[in-house]
Amino acid sequence: MADDWEHTRAHRYSTETPPADWPTGVQSISLEGLALLGIEPATNELYWEGRKLVTEKKLAGYERWLATLATAATVVMAVVEVGRAAGAWH
Repeated sequence: MADDWEHTRAHRYSTETPPADWPTGVQSISLEGLALLGIEPATNELYWEGRKLVTEKKLAGYERWLATLATAATVVMAVVEVGRAAGAWH
């Protein structure tokens, strides 16, 4: 059984040349290499060779601040437009 996994690990990458527009060093996965992908059923998190893959990007502080500002401006504009539609402002 261990020999099967060693064989899979040894052939995890495709022998095909990756597309020219891919970043340098990125390789495609072979069909055998797909066996190294796993999913934790309870959380649906993705793993490669038992290591969790990070599939989320968190916003930086200034990005959160900008998103909050844009949300607040949108809410204010919505209130103004509802007031205009209701005839509260002429």
